[in-house]
Amino acid sequence: MKFCEIANLWLDNESYGKDYTYQNELKSAVKHLNRYFEGILCEDIKGLNVEQFIRFNYEHNNPNTNKPFSKRLLSDLISVGYRIFEFALDNELICNIRNPFSGKKKKIPKAAPVTERTAIDEFQKSLVLSVPNRTQIAALIMLYCGLRKGEIIALKWSDIDFNRKIISVTKSAVRMDSNNYKITLHTKNGKDRYIPIPDNLLSYLKIAKFTSKSEYVYPQKNSKKIQTVTSWQKAWNSYITHLNYKQYSDTCKAFGQVPKAFNSPSGIPQVLERFTAHQLRHTYCTMLYMAGVDILTTSKLLGHSSIQITLEIYTHLDEKYKALNISKFNDYINNDNSNIIILNKVV
Repeated sequence: MKFCEIANLWLDNESYGKDYTYQNELKSAVKHLNRYFEGILCEDIKGLNVEQFIRFNYEHNNPNTNKPFSKRLLSDLISVGYRIFEFALDNELICNIRNPFSGKKKKIPKAAPVTERTAIDEFQKSLVLSVPNRTQIAALIMLYCGLRKGEIIALKWSDIDFNRKIISVTKSAVRMDSNNYKITLHTKNGKDRYIPIPDNLLSYLKIAKFTSKSEYVYPQKNSKKIQTVTSWQKAWNSYITHLNYKQYSDTCKAFGQVPKAFNSPSGIPQVLERFTAHQLRHTYCTMLYMAGVDILTTSKLLGHSSIQITLEIYTHLDEKYKALNISKFNDYINNDNSNIIILNKVV
């Protein structure tokens, strides 16, 4: 059998009953693999061919984005390729061959770009805190409680215990088609969690609940219904536009200029670096790190499927923020005459 035939059989089997987003991720991975291996018989694919596949994609841009393949995407493609061959071997679609994708992750070049998780900066954070907008409530909950987008969409006021100062994250919204979400019990990793609410956010939420007309904390605009894919995207783009206008307006005033109107036909310059909703969740993780919260607690608060995920983030934050204290070494050098560098004119 050709690789594409087995890959498509695996995709049909693996996608059954899964959510829309996961199905699309699998389809995208199989499309990348088929682009290279499509017409080749599975028995003819050897480990060397997989290494050549890795090298080819490393040297060429992703045709979907026209950007280099990231290390994570290359790793995901090797994982899917491995699973396709295991499926074929288990079902005796191919026989007496070794899985050519086995152990090939170590062949991914170390120089392959890494998609870095980034927190928003202090200026972006100040805008989130100060600019009123209907999306501000979603942004603040992600920033100070670390909820995922799907968890925000599914969140009801009944999930917030104002007396105990806790948000119960027990369900999530998952895509059921190109534009609609459905609410499922439990979170992305099947783990419920209970998040303490900081006092600054608690006061904000009490006011928001008093004025809300929906059972959902962040419903569609002018509706009591949960967000759709389109309504979320429009709301988020509108939110970033409002934050950008605030920065643009303040910058103009600082230089004695009159800012354009918000809806100026000629448009407003993009002076604010855009950020995603997920970056707010990563900012929450960063703040937990800066506050000295231990890895195990952080992992539980974020609902990571494995503490290893949290450990990798904390390790990266260590490298970024934990400056080495060399003051004692510097004092020693300065107080020891034997370390004085003699400055002579270079001949």
